[in-house]
Amino acid sequence: MNVGKLYQVKKYYWFLYPSKDIALASVFRDGEAYATARRGHAHASADYAASYSKRFNCNVSYISPKSIFVFLEKDEKVIKILSTDGEVGWIYLADFYKDDIKEVNQ
Repeated sequence: MNVGKLYQVKKYYWFLYPSKDIALASVFRDGEAYATARRGHAHASADYAASYSKRFNCNVSYISPKSIFVFLEKDEKVIKILSTDGEVGWIYLADFYKDDIKEVNQ
């Protein structure tokens, strides 16, 4: 991934954490597959995001399939993004989900 480039999510809902520390803590607490990205419906992802928000006392949101974002920064396995909704946050880029994010060529 390249800083400043646009990327698009293919089919998963990715959890967007307010800090890299919370992103890392949530993943290692619940296991990579669960706290990183989910397949399914928006309401289920919203429920999980609300649960993580409550657990970590912060605002956890998510980005939906087909969403486009700008890649801002990388640290370990987390990346900082700017969503098209104007949200800035961190997602955990698990190895087995990396194929779900593709660069948008303009």
